[in-house]
Amino acid sequence: MAETLYDSFIADYYDDSPVVAARQDVRFYLQAAREFGDPVLELGCGTGRVALAIASQGMRITGLDLSGRMIERAAAKRNAVSREARERVHLIQGDMTKFDLGEKFRLIIIPFRPFQHLLEIRQQLDCLACVKKHLGPGGRLIVDFFQTDPRRMHDPQFLEERLVSEYDMPGGHRVVLTERAVAFHRAEQRNDVEMIYNVTHADGRKERLVLAWTMRYFFRYEVEHLLARTGFRVDALYGNFDRSPLKDDSPEMIFVTSAV
Repeated sequence: MAETLYDSFIADYYDDSPVVAARQDVRFYLQAAREFGDPVLELGCGTGRVALAIASQGMRITGLDLSGRMIERAAAKRNAVSREARERVHLIQGDMTKFDLGEKFRLIIIPFRPFQHLLEIRQQLDCLACVKKHLGPGGRLIVDFFQTDPRRMHDPQFLEERLVSEYDMPGGHRVVLTERAVAFHRAEQRNDVEMIYNVTHADGRKERLVLAWTMRYFFRYEVEHLLARTGFRVDALYGNFDRSPLKDDSPEMIFVTSAV
């Protein structure tokens, strides 16, 4: 995972994007935290979107992220909540493939794709090994992936820039968000992708900001084998955050697991 990926302009635009703001996962992770208990560890916590919601419900959570800028944004948001909630959130800049926090957790979560930035099998195994080391007795790991749309593995239409959303930001900025695949690497189960932020600033100045990265896509049984290889069993598998079963047209693959 490139250390500079989210240490860029994206930290300033992340929370306001409808792709993020409209995501339906926070309630799911809140329910999981209530069910399995705290303390909770979130890997790839970003700007604290999930972590702060969990803390606001009275549970202790540690958020870890590789990006210093994302952690700074999370810290600023933490400072804006109540003192009680603020004291329940611990933020750490670190690598999800090699961390040692000296603490055990009842629940470890990896929401909204950070595991899919781990391009190599060794990174994936190292992350899961670190998770297992940090799980307390009876603890759970929950990790979500998108269920791969096979068209996005090869169809040239996805090489064309397409509209994702248009939205306004505080300060009078207008954003037109587009995306495209730059290259398909089916043999490696990776796509090179770009998200393009076409920004019109309050003073009329226009800017085109491009976030480029490589995304690893996974399949159901590949994930199950990775989990089994590192000593986890799948307790539940959902196709969306309403806990519906995984089907052919499900947008998500959400694995609820425990160590064996």
